[in-house]
Amino acid sequence: MPPRKTATTSTTTKPTSDDTKACAIILNYLVSQNRPYSATEISSNLHNAVTKARTDKLLKEMFERGEIAGKASGKQWVFWGLQDPNATSTPEELAAADARIAALRGMIPTLKTELKSKSTALSTLRSAPTTGALREAVQAMETDKQDKEERLRVLRAGSTKPVNAEEREAVEAEWKRWKRVRDARKRAYLELEAMLLDSGVITKEALWVRTPPRPDDATSSGWRG
Repeated sequence: MPPRKTATTSTTTKPTSDDTKACAIILNYLVSQNRPYSATEISSNLHNAVTKARTDKLLKEMFERGEIAGKASGKQWVFWGLQDPNATSTPEELAAADARIAALRGMIPTLKTELKSKSTALSTLRSAPTTGALREAVQAMETDKQDKEERLRVLRAGSTKPVNAEEREAVEAEWKRWKRVRDARKRAYLELEAMLLDSGVITKEALWVRTPPRPDDATSSGWRG
């Protein structure tokens, strides 16, 4: 079935109730298109200037009067306008048509490139945040900014002062130094304990009785690291 074409014959939105006028609209459309259409397609392509039911009725009447041609196509009929068999195109008209066809074909590569570019741009726009999403993000950032400004105001107004980078680095260095000392003492203690236990002279329980652990040393289950 041929594809639908946008009709330029009529832009009427209110269907006509005049059969004579409706027949003229249908006939003019079929002759101008010069291809078969069903009643549904004709009514749709004419933007319902003639209703489908009226189009179907008038097409059959026009066909019976010999004003148009038609034939059965599957479960429906298709109709087309009668063309003058004596009407021929001049060589100039044929040459102009060929030139027009060649020009249109030459535009195809450019149009394809433009279509690809615009499709990419459209895809980018569709993937971008919407205005609503941007507004929500801005509002969230404003709220976060206000919270941080309030916290900063409280810190500046109180006795607690923020620790600067130099002070933080000094504290971290001191902590690392004492951690190394602690690790060295831990290794020494574990080595000594292992030597005493391996000798068999004393058991672990007896060792802990003789040397009560300090809170920062070993526990009854060994060194607390």
